[in-house]
Amino acid sequence: MPSLFMMALNCLMDESRPVTEVALRHLSGPSREEIRLFQERFPGLSAARRREIITRLVEMAEENALLDYVDLLKGCLQDADAVVRRQAIEGLWECLHHDLIAPLLRILASDPDPLVRAAAATSLGRYIYLGECDELDERRVQPIRDLLLKIANDPHEDIEVARRAVESLAYINTDEIRRLIDRAYTHGDPRMRESALFAMGRSADRFWSEVVLGDLHDPSPAIRYEAARATGELHLRRAVSRLIELADDADREVQEMAIWALGQIGGKRARQALEAWADGSDEVKAEAANAALEELEFSDFSFDMFLFDPQDAHMVEVSLNPSEKDEDEEDEDEFDEDAAPDEGDDEEWPDEFLDIL
Repeated sequence: MPSLFMMALNCLMDESRPVTEVALRHLSGPSREEIRLFQERFPGLSAARRREIITRLVEMAEENALLDYVDLLKGCLQDADAVVRRQAIEGLWECLHHDLIAPLLRILASDPDPLVRAAAATSLGRYIYLGECDELDERRVQPIRDLLLKIANDPHEDIEVARRAVESLAYINTDEIRRLIDRAYTHGDPRMRESALFAMGRSADRFWSEVVLGDLHDPSPAIRYEAARATGELHLRRAVSRLIELADDADREVQEMAIWALGQIGGKRARQALEAWADGSDEVKAEAANAALEELEFSDFSFDMFLFDPQDAHMVEVSLNPSEKDEDEEDEDEFDEDAAPDEGDDEEWPDEFLDIL
């Protein structure tokens, strides 16, 4: 009897039948032979069917970390359809395998679709980050950095590709990248300015504090959104008052980002505001505030773990007067600068599924 993977693949190959979650779940964790058969048969489907399958695979993997479609997604990087290629790249965002670097560089350099190239530029950013953390050999990072810089500095490059290159390079803290971000900020296309603000936050460089704080008042919701994100990533305590105001912004996405940023920054005023929204009648704000509060609790726990000395098995004492701590938290100027079933599970399958052997 065929494996559950082959039964699922046979079902998906019949375009008269719907794409079901049951079938897609059993594509997870394929063997080498099953990967080969998928790569052999998947291109024979219509573009619409391939798009539906790949999109749902990515969504399911995001919802359930136990589902593993990495090898199937890798095989879709050369699909004839641009949407499938882009979805495959985006579905591999958590994959740090070094064998992805070469195909991503090839896509970035020569894929005919700008959105696919932009996705590759974004995806390569994680390898830049690993390099900056000394977790990836310089010989592997160098060609990534060189190609991203070439693209970011090319005035004739597609704007979507160029802006994503700038965002990925922002992990690098050098004068050259500062100048690159500054040029992006003054670029005539507002999308590039949005990416510059994103890069400022990603850089963790307080050099950009005044620019980011000023843009919290910008007329453009997209700019306010990115500025709010950046204040959170830069942990700018001076932004707290304005972020509390932005939690009532006319744009819902700006509201949610302001609340997220408050959870990153922390402090007494931020926590009080988040607790009030968490208990409020606005369900969207309440959900965002609860998530931000969870982030605050996680940060506090991480700090406590940092203070724990495993050698002596006791907490390191910290000399801090509680009243002084509250005063510091009030000072906004303080910081200027579910599971995939096993293949043996007795799962209920649609009758028509079992007919396809």
